[in-house]
Amino acid sequence: MSPKQASPAEEVLRGPIKSKTVFPVLVLHLLADEPDHGSGLMARIETLCAGLLAVNTNTIYPLLRRLEERGFIVGEWEHPTKRSRRFYRITDEGRKRLERIKSGMLPYLDTLAGSIARLRTELYNVSAA
Repeated sequence: MSPKQASPAEEVLRGPIKSKTVFPVLVLHLLADEPDHGSGLMARIETLCAGLLAVNTNTIYPLLRRLEERGFIVGEWEHPTKRSRRFYRITDEGRKRLERIKSGMLPYLDTLAGSIARLRTELYNVSAA
């Protein structure tokens, strides 16, 4: 017997939301806006998501390394001769990757928003604003 296919809502709530979908697109999006270092990106994600997605050093730095290895971003030390903050900027390949991810992400975000709106309506008998 084949495993049961998860519904879109189950996929959103149980799936690998942060590391496989949202965090990479957020990092590329934020770096397309302006270069930044890891802790700066963490603060910007925290602000943008209002605490919904918790990001920490164990999440952000491995992701930055993967994106750099794949050529989507490039990092440079603030002070080349001593250990300092590493600033990242998006590459042309990273911009292309961002657009590819974004082209398939809107249905995912619509599913997430719809699920939350239905939950809100069901629990509080209040329509979405």
